[in-house]
Amino acid sequence: MINIFPDTIIIPALTILGAAIGSFLNVVIYRVPLKMSIVRPSSHCFSCKKTINIQDNIPILGYFLLGGKCRHCKEPFPSRYAFVELITAVLTICIYLIFGMGQTFVMYLALTYLLIAITFVDIDHFIIPNGFVLIGILMLIFGIYTGWIPIEWEDAMSGSFVFAGFLFAIGLIGQFILRKESIGFGDVKLGLVLGGYLGTEYSILALYLSFAISAIIIFVMMGGNLIRKDSKIPFGPYLAAGTLIALFTTTPYGGNYILNWYYTTMF
Repeated sequence: MINIFPDTIIIPALTILGAAIGSFLNVVIYRVPLKMSIVRPSSHCFSCKKTINIQDNIPILGYFLLGGKCRHCKEPFPSRYAFVELITAVLTICIYLIFGMGQTFVMYLALTYLLIAITFVDIDHFIIPNGFVLIGILMLIFGIYTGWIPIEWEDAMSGSFVFAGFLFAIGLIGQFILRKESIGFGDVKLGLVLGGYLGTEYSILALYLSFAISAIIIFVMMGGNLIRKDSKIPFGPYLAAGTLIALFTTTPYGGNYILNWYYTTMF
């Protein structure tokens, strides 16, 4: 699709859009696991219950203008609110720069927003809500049916089987060896969505990246005594990271920089 407007207009507009979506995702992340409405009540301080003024609710800027505190009761707001808004804006721009403006941009953007919500809900509650997985499946079906996701049905089904099947197998092996759950079933269900989006080859890459990233971060955190050996660790964030890296390293010609490097080096 040919851009009607220059990047000097599109990128600032996408920055504002991404930050605004990030603000909404903060609501989703907090309320959905608690089975609260994401519509009512409006944004408010969870300490004094007073509604946040419109001028104080500006994504990213609002947090810093308030000094990270409620205007009324001076209770601090979690800094993660601003971080989610910032990372959502940054990823929105990244997807545009890689894929341009078009149907594929819309589908990958929707997946990214879904993964942001899943990441922080999993960090907070160690769950991946079924509603998120259902939304992902509906997005996947729509994208493949309309051609907005550049993948064939056969590759999507194969990718889902590989991604989810591998996680399920690892979960069974881990449970047998460790005598406790190692991969949650929510991760397996999420794998159906991610594998469908990625296809077989990219699914293998995303899985490798997910486990590699998790191993590095867990090793560092254990070395810094930030977690114990028996700590419960959410795996959804690593699946999200592996998936997005696999997507974001797509070349302009449809290949993948990481896979191209691997094939060139090994063969």
